[in-house]
Amino acid sequence: MSRLVCADFDEFEEALYGVQGRYVLRSRQQRDWRLRVVELNGVALMFGREGAGTVYSGVGLPGFFNIFLPLNRHECTVVNGHRFDRRLLAWMVPDAMFHIDASQPATWMTVAMSCELVLRWAKVHEDEFDPSILSRNLVNVAQRDIAPLIWLARRLFRIDQQAPEDLHNPAAEHAARTELMDRVFRTLLPLATPGRTPRARLDHQQILRKALELLASIKEAPVHMEDLCVAAGASERTLRNVFNRYLGMSPHRYLMMHRLHAIRGVILQARPGDTITDICAQYGVWDFGRFAGHYRTYFGELPSQSLHGRLRTAGTLPLHSIIR
Repeated sequence: MSRLVCADFDEFEEALYGVQGRYVLRSRQQRDWRLRVVELNGVALMFGREGAGTVYSGVGLPGFFNIFLPLNRHECTVVNGHRFDRRLLAWMVPDAMFHIDASQPATWMTVAMSCELVLRWAKVHEDEFDPSILSRNLVNVAQRDIAPLIWLARRLFRIDQQAPEDLHNPAAEHAARTELMDRVFRTLLPLATPGRTPRARLDHQQILRKALELLASIKEAPVHMEDLCVAAGASERTLRNVFNRYLGMSPHRYLMMHRLHAIRGVILQARPGDTITDICAQYGVWDFGRFAGHYRTYFGELPSQSLHGRLRTAGTLPLHSIIR
């Protein structure tokens, strides 16, 4: 994680991610300027705390889309002429000018997402994604409660600070940025476009068969929603309908259950020297606390207890480890 504390706004302005512009101070400086950034290989999460009331005029950099939302003093923030409240967000597209007027020192959050990743997400959700948002800046009412997105962002910052090795391996970064982008779009952007022509109806059993065949073929690697959509030749909305109809749960939940069972299977075959951290890293687990909670809910014990039980059965766990 990058963490920056600045005495004035010049260094702060230079460090902003995904945009380029200039600050004009509209009040005297009242506090330090602070910036925190977590980069996830194509997605950057940024928290900023400004030291004074400001006007910022800038453009989105060519390679990035950006989501912006204030975290406090919403009523003092105006984006492209729209005064904010707790339900609003701003969406900035590459190369488009925007203006943010904050009459009081504000704290805010942004998510910068590479064009490649955004277009890939849009393709997977093509029958519910409004492509017009790719070409214009917007200030919109959030489609869902913003609080879960903020919670997820804070969780990422906390883990990046306390256990960065859990977050910054390729599989974990992929899983984290996928979850963050999905939360951004599901929470904040208008996905459904009334009157769009539905895709030709696909054979639901064939879709389900292809999705499950992919899961069965991949033994020790994470599988994501995009992988299922590509394998089944269907959008995520179609997959949701199929999984809910035939399996009684969403594909997201099914993927979580599949990952839990896969990790448990590896734990129960563990060899001396294997650790929970190493096993989970294969499957892109980045939030070990949340994962351990799910694991205990479904299997009645923590992953570490399963591992100790396996090694105890195999006769390879030292006595002092068993006692602990």
